[in-house]
Amino acid sequence: MVKRIMPGINRPKPSKPSPRQSGKSRNSRVHARKTCSVETHFAADRQLFEGIIKNLSAGGTYIQVKGRFIVGGDIIVAGPFAANQDEVKRRGKIVRMDGQGIGVRFVQ
Repeated sequence: MVKRIMPGINRPKPSKPSPRQSGKSRNSRVHARKTCSVETHFAADRQLFEGIIKNLSAGGTYIQVKGRFIVGGDIIVAGPFAANQDEVKRRGKIVRMDGQGIGVRFVQ
């Protein structure tokens, strides 16, 4: 016996396209990043650290630093965040950590 499938019924739903299929990369960003190499100091887990800002955007930064940090932890970063490149302190959250440093998302 042949089972008939009515249009739109009993058909598997198409899966959502992967980021590569949809033309979006895994690293899609809301804000453009600027590559740089600026020394910084920051506070995390009630301690002071030094590192190098390797890239910067309005939404966050990547800091090259040695050490272990808590993903999700609060951080205050000093860097050239003002329009005139003056040093300003920004609050953020550590959103990722790899063997070279940490990714920070700025918060209000």
